[in-house]
Amino acid sequence: MSFLKNSGQKDKQKKLDKKIDSELPFFITIVTLLATSGFGPYSIFNKIKDMELLPNVRIEAMKILKKIDMLGMDPLTVMTEVKNKGPSNFGEFLSGYVSAIQSGGDVVNYLKTKMNSAFDLYESAQKGLVEKVKALVDTYMTMQIVILAVYIIITATTTGGTGTPPLKTDIDPLYLVITMPPLVSGLFLFLAKSVNKSKVEEMDLKKIIMFGIPSIIVSVAIVILKIMPDYNLYVLGGALIMSALWPALKFQNKYKFSLDAEAASAMILRDVAEARKAGLGPEKCVIKATKRKDFGSFNKVANGISNKLEWGMTLGDIFQFIKKETTDFQILINFRVLFEIISSGGGNVNTLDTLAGISEKIRNIEKSKREMLKPYVLVGFMLIGITGFTTLLVIDSLTSLGTNLETDVAKKSTLQLESNSRFELLGIAILVQSWLSGLFLGKITTGSYSAGFRYSIILIMISIGAIIIIQSKIFSVSSVFG
Repeated sequence: MSFLKNSGQKDKQKKLDKKIDSELPFFITIVTLLATSGFGPYSIFNKIKDMELLPNVRIEAMKILKKIDMLGMDPLTVMTEVKNKGPSNFGEFLSGYVSAIQSGGDVVNYLKTKMNSAFDLYESAQKGLVEKVKALVDTYMTMQIVILAVYIIITATTTGGTGTPPLKTDIDPLYLVITMPPLVSGLFLFLAKSVNKSKVEEMDLKKIIMFGIPSIIVSVAIVILKIMPDYNLYVLGGALIMSALWPALKFQNKYKFSLDAEAASAMILRDVAEARKAGLGPEKCVIKATKRKDFGSFNKVANGISNKLEWGMTLGDIFQFIKKETTDFQILINFRVLFEIISSGGGNVNTLDTLAGISEKIRNIEKSKREMLKPYVLVGFMLIGITGFTTLLVIDSLTSLGTNLETDVAKKSTLQLESNSRFELLGIAILVQSWLSGLFLGKITTGSYSAGFRYSIILIMISIGAIIIIQSKIFSVSSVFG
């Protein structure tokens, strides 16, 4: 029992350490900037305990403060004990911080070194994330190609497309194969859940359902009732596009705001640092930096900051205003640290310059990651476009070939109806697959499923285009054989 208990505690500690590691670069940055402003460890932890943006580090800070305040222990002793609990990056950092203080060395230099190392590791982690995405996309592509090969084999052996009698089975294998693309896309949607995390909140699922379900219900009713039997695929495709239209437009606005805010915050912090070098007070530097009009969709928030500062509002109230406008962690942590430094009486040139440099570094890392992920969108479009078109072409051509080889008029008519039915069923599967694949592409490139609705619309349009081309008989394998 004690073994199981100890094992459970170790697993719990490992999970906690992993969560803390994700917050560690920003924690080290805050400690470095506050230490540069002249604050000691105890004062720094007092400020950390109020930072809700770093929930796991905040809990550790509160534990340390309890031992200091309630048990009267020395702050440096408590910080050293963190490492003694077990190996962790958090404990290692605190141990080195204590060692630098006790040795009388250059504490600020040590902290800056650790800060730069932490962000180097953060950059490596983001590059590793891109590699994970690459592996996931490669696997997804392989699965789609395998499915295409299975389509061809099943069609050739079940439709009599080569002039041989169809394979007799209790369950038509084609129906099983048709369900594979949506199932595979759904599986990869699940696998992509933990690969990339979004800086923008997902759209409200209830609102997405409320907007999308009516059009899908109407289209399904039209298909089942055979109101427009020749246009079933176009009706369903249009319904899927309609279901994705509202969330696509809504998320696009949110995503653009996030990108503008990311760029603006880095520019604002740099402007604050440069204005501070000219001798302006910290608050005046912020007012001057946020009055610019070239922040895109972030203009309203930036200009609101300058207006509220001029009206005499507190920095805490201004931060709450920013928090209502965005949930982007990078933006919030930048302004939270800036306001904390200024309100604590810091705001010297070196501190603000360091903060601006870190903000620019984070922005460059995120921008580089987005650039590396962009090609996978094109790969996804090509994959779905080619496999969808090729699959439909093969199915249509082989079934048409079998129909054309039949000489009996009645049997030929029956085969033609079966061919049209199979093509329609396959077309529905590909449309659904395109819709799901768009969500997959959105997740791996931006970290948000909601971002995939715009890709879903494009992929469905590509699939509808393939259906139109094939149904119009522009391309057909059977025509090659006359």
